[in-house]
Order: sequence, then C-alpha cells, then structure tokens
Amino acid sequence: MMGQPPCAAWEGKLALRSSDLSHADRIALNAHVAGCEACRKTQENYYLMDQALRALPRSYSRPDPGPALQAKHKKVRASWSPRIISMQDRQPVSIQRAAALRVPARPKTVKATAMLLVAATILLFGFLSILNTSRASGTALLTFNGQNDYVSALAWSPNGRYIATGGYNHTVQVWDAATGQVVMTYTGHSEPVDALAWSPNSQFLASGSWDHTVRVWQAFTGHTVEVYTNHSSEVSSVAWSHDGKEIASGSGDHSVQVWQAFDGHLVVKFIGHGEFVNALTWSPDDSEIASGGRDGRVLIWNSQTGVVRLNHIYAIGYTVDALAWSPRDQTIAIGGRDKTVQVINAQSGKLLFVYRGHTEDVDALAWSPDGKYLASGSWDKTVQVWDAKNGLPLFTYQGHKDLIDVLAWSPDSKRIASGSWDRTAQIWEPGT
Repeated sequence: MMGQPPCAAWEGKLALRSSDLSHADRIALNAHVAGCEACRKTQENYYLMDQALRALPRSYSRPDPGPALQAKHKKVRASWSPRIISMQDRQPVSIQRAAALRVPARPKTVKATAMLLVAATILLFGFLSILNTSRASGTALLTFNGQNDYVSALAWSPNGRYIATGGYNHTVQVWDAATGQVVMTYTGHSEPVDALAWSPNSQFLASGSWDHTVRVWQAFTGHTVEVYTNHSSEVSSVAWSHDGKEIASGSGDHSVQVWQAFDGHLVVKFIGHGEFVNALTWSPDDSEIASGGRDGRVLIWNSQTGVVRLNHIYAIGYTVDALAWSPRDQTIAIGGRDKTVQVINAQSGKLLFVYRGHTEDVDALAWSPDGKYLASGSWDKTVQVWDAKNGLPLFTYQGHKDLIDVLAWSPDSKRIASGSWDRTAQIWEPGT
C-alpha cells in the first residue's frame, strides 16, 4: 500500500538537493521535514532514486551536450586560467544535484530507459539491497546513536579518550570513546554543525556551523570561549593549527579565514577560490594550508600571508569535498565528486597515486597518525583503507547503512571512527 503523499506546497523543494536550495528555503524545509513524516519519507526516497540513477553507466544517464556546450567545454579545457568559471557552466549534467538529475534527459535507447526505471523504482520501494563484496572487513567495536540525526562532523581527541560528533540536530556531543557514554552536549548553534576540530591539548573544541559561526568551547565544561562571526555563509570546514594558536575555517562565502583561537583576531582572509570552500588542512609545520572546494581546485598557500604556492586541478567540473595532509611527509590526499582519491606531492603537485575503489562521491579522508594508511569514506556507504606507500587497497568497512560523511583515526592508529547519514557514529578496527 502506498504511503501518504508529500505536502503539495513542499513537493517541488523536496525534489532538489540541499545545495540547490536558498539558505532560507533550506532552513524552512528542514524545519518542515522534522515534523512531517510523509515529506521526510519523500525526501529519503528522492535520495535513494538519485543514488540509483548515479550508479548507472554514464552512457545511460548522461545526455549528449549540444554543439554549443561541447565547444564551450573544449575552450575551457584548452585555455583554463586561475579565474574562476561558474560551476553551473562547468559541472557535468550527470552530477548536478538538481531536479534535472532526477528526471534526466531522454536516454538514447529503450534499454537505457528500462534500466533507469527499474533501478529507480526498485531502490525507491526498497526491494533491492546492493552490497559491495570486495575486501569486506572490519569489526564494529561501538556504535553511538546519541546524535539522533545525520552525523556530519566528527573528531577524535588527541589524547584518545573522547570523540566529538556534530549533526543536523544543531548540537555537538562529546562522548567516551571506550563506552559511548555522553560526557557533554553543546547547544549553542542554531543550524547543523558541519565541522569539528580539537585543540592539540584536548582541552578545547571548535565547531563550525551553517549558522555562519565557529564556536570554541572549553571541552569539559561547555563554556563558550569564543564565537567567531566573520563568515557570511555556512562554515563547512574547521582545522586547528598544530601549535594550538590558530584556527582556519572555510565557508560558503568563498573564503578561508585564519584567526587566533581564543580571541578571534583575524590573521589572514584567503579568497583565492571564488567558490564554496568545502575542505582545508594544515601542513605539519603550520606554515601552509591546503584548501579545496566547488571550483575543482586545491590551492596550497602561506598560512600567514595568503600567498598561493601551488594550484592543483583535482578534476574539471568536479567538486573537492575532502582533503588530508599526511602527518609524516609532504603528501596530500584529495577526494570528491569524481569518486577517486588522488594523492599528490605537496611540494611539486606531482600525482603519486589515484585510488579508484569507490563507486560514489568521496566525502571524507583521514591519514592514520603514523602515516602508514589512508582511510576514505564515500556516499557508497563504505570506508576503504589504503596502503600509503603503494596505493593498494587493504580493507573495506561496510557497517553503515547510508553515506559516510566524516572519518577520524584514533591517535594510536589502531581504530577508525566513522560518521554517517544513518544517524550513527561507529568505532571499528580495520581488518579484524
């Protein structure tokens, strides 16, 4: 029996991805869905259908661009310059998260049409579960359900004792990594928490939110030390310098801002991307920052002056969603919408490895503290662990039921914590 239809007033917005909604519409829709079961189910079904369409070969779901668009992309590839090109112009139709993706252009063949309808319908009504059977391994030691919503931020304290999670319920929770018991809950944000970072001494926690702020908390009292308000859009990434003095925050306002952690004094405002900044990471000596975003580039720049040293193109038309600088050497891992993980030399920009094990967007990356392994989390619901020396895949963890948004290693490099849209955070051991 079919469920109740969604509210007519919200049906059009439910068909869009969150990134395609205005700030006001996103807030209103989130509030409505929280109290309307029919619309929540419809939103989830749209997501499942979207994933089914994206899983099909491109030849079935990607329309041929017209001559004008082909010429435009050819010109872009031939004469690219650091000046930002609109992502609407550059992004392939097959990866745009708009309603047009869910109702793709007419496929070329009857077979393609059938595959689209079957895949979408089957996943939409729950008759099929697709499992990745390659190198499945990893044992869940603890599952934390306390966030009660999508887990969109996660950080493991440097002393190894605590994990902080943030989510769409606007809260930050600090919990014991051994027992899962909640130690502290912070409630200062008014929108989803999208980024977390511990201070090196494990005494403070920084949280970035869609409410445009970064809050610095005293970790075990919940006292607010600083509220940074210089961003004019969602804060999507936060990273604490290794010396504990500064915080870098990236935002939808196209900037990365470096500021003093305990008084909010601005050190440098970097605006080299010209698009939404999704990810950033400090170099091991704190002299540089690597940042990436919707312009498909990774920029490495001086953390005190903002002068760019290296400009690396991840993939034309594909968003950079995750960055991680190895703690042991000059290598940077990059993940994003083209479903690969690239590892580059941070000094030269030379491409060292490309990992192709995921079947969906790579949304999270984390190096083990000993520098031997790299973990990647994806919309394909898996976490994959790679050998840092040769790029070979070692383990695949399949304990989550929805996309993986965040990852963190334990300080001893033995365990991994992963946060997912299945509303859980899980601690597990690779390969056991």
